[in-house]
Amino acid sequence: MKKTLYMLFLIPLCVLSMLTVIYIFAKDEPLFFLKNIKVNGVQQLREPDIMGRIAPFLSTSLFKVDIAKMREAIVSHPFVKEVRIKRVYPFSLVIDVKERKPSALWVDGEGQVHVLDESGEPYRGLTKGDVKGLFVINAREKSEAKSLYKQVNEWFQEGLIKQDVLSDIAYNEGSITMYGAEDGVEIILGKEDQKGRLKRAVAVLEDAKKRGFLIKCIDARFERGAIIKERQG
Repeated sequence: MKKTLYMLFLIPLCVLSMLTVIYIFAKDEPLFFLKNIKVNGVQQLREPDIMGRIAPFLSTSLFKVDIAKMREAIVSHPFVKEVRIKRVYPFSLVIDVKERKPSALWVDGEGQVHVLDESGEPYRGLTKGDVKGLFVINAREKSEAKSLYKQVNEWFQEGLIKQDVLSDIAYNEGSITMYGAEDGVEIILGKEDQKGRLKRAVAVLEDAKKRGFLIKCIDARFERGAIIKERQG
């Protein structure tokens, strides 16, 4: 019995000791040289952007790479939302980058264009190709743009309006005006009960289309119904 207990204790200890010795002597051997670095998930960034940030923390040995500092360096880039880094033995690093997603464009009070992420936060300027599929928010202040982005996305989620039919939305001292992507219809919601007014405006627009009317503007700032302006020609 004592011999069995002794063996049960000795065998794991020997295995652990062997692994420790292998680690100590092999961590600087060619088997664990860092040979490959794979970067996944970059679209707005380029791979050299990532490599330049992690270069100071690399080492010839896979064991000596400072993953914590590499992660910190990558996440500090304004385009990056989060990152995962893992060692793939015997000689590789895999870096999975999750970028902030372009979700809308914001034109501020000075006419500067910013790209908003999925939280409504501005994180970079406008580049070629950004306009496609993104609606535009016109608002003077960052806080106004973020609040309006959140409100509009709630309307998307509730099905009040589809994102692909919205071109622009303007905010001016609490008043909201929307513009359609396809036909450029202007919908004036004003300052109060904007959700209810949007519902009425959408209903009016759908009815007008069924009747064959070409609508230029719907002013929904009225308790009962809305004022419609038809498109000429």
